[in-house]
Amino acid sequence: MKLIKSLFILFAFGFISTSCEDIIDVTVEQKQKKIVIDAFVNNLKTTQQIKLTESIPYFASPGTEPFISDATVAIADTSASNFKIFPFIHKDSGVYEWTPKPSTGDTFQVGRQYALIIIHRGDTLISACRLNPTIRSIDSLRAVPVEGNGPPFIDSGKYVELFANDLPGMGNFYWVKTFRNDTFLNEIRNLNIAQDMGNNSNGQDGGLFIYPIRFSGLNQFLRPYREGEKVRVEVHSITLEAFFWFNLIVNERNNGGLFATPPVNIQSNIISLNKNMERGIAGFFCISDVRSAEITVKEF
Repeated sequence: MKLIKSLFILFAFGFISTSCEDIIDVTVEQKQKKIVIDAFVNNLKTTQQIKLTESIPYFASPGTEPFISDATVAIADTSASNFKIFPFIHKDSGVYEWTPKPSTGDTFQVGRQYALIIIHRGDTLISACRLNPTIRSIDSLRAVPVEGNGPPFIDSGKYVELFANDLPGMGNFYWVKTFRNDTFLNEIRNLNIAQDMGNNSNGQDGGLFIYPIRFSGLNQFLRPYREGEKVRVEVHSITLEAFFWFNLIVNERNNGGLFATPPVNIQSNIISLNKNMERGIAGFFCISDVRSAEITVKEF
């Protein structure tokens, strides 16, 4: 009888628990649409892209953002001795492109000041960024064999390590990008940014990037690199403002748990000349100097 009674109580508790679960559909009204601007460009001799879209409600499906195809987009070299305008032409799905021409001097150059200009539906948006230098060179990129015997190395294989030195002088900021078989690892958890060599708390400067930057930030520890895979690493210079902007994004992504704070909108470094602009602005403008290296992973 005790067993039957216990089973009855357990069944009743389970029924009550499941019957109290209600699915609630939440509709979040979008009070103000925003122009979303992805304007991270660099001085490589390849076609540069700027993407313009409009924001969507919080619970809308990612990838459904309406693209903006009728804007005027340009970057201007505002150096006093060499004022130039580089027009970006819309190609498809809100992507505007411009291709450098080294033969005519139409390239982005380190040390110069640049301005982003966007005109759309009566609104003029602008931003400014200096093209800072990145590291002098990448000494090497190596595939290191590791025996998987526990976290973070779950599986045996090869993991990539970057050997490069911070540019001498305090106040350098970097975005280290990793490409696996030409696919950019662009999730937030793969974001790999550094101030100087990664740790300047004791005045450290000009040395080898610290381990979390040169190794941990380059690898997907559940997916070691296999024989024949191609790995490219690019070290982009970024501004102080971009460094803090990326940190804000990471902090918001990790903002959870018992001590979470109310989420906030991430501010942009792009402003409107129209004080009565009805739309908001999201996104960022940054122009980078780049050094890169590439290897093909070989067998043990």
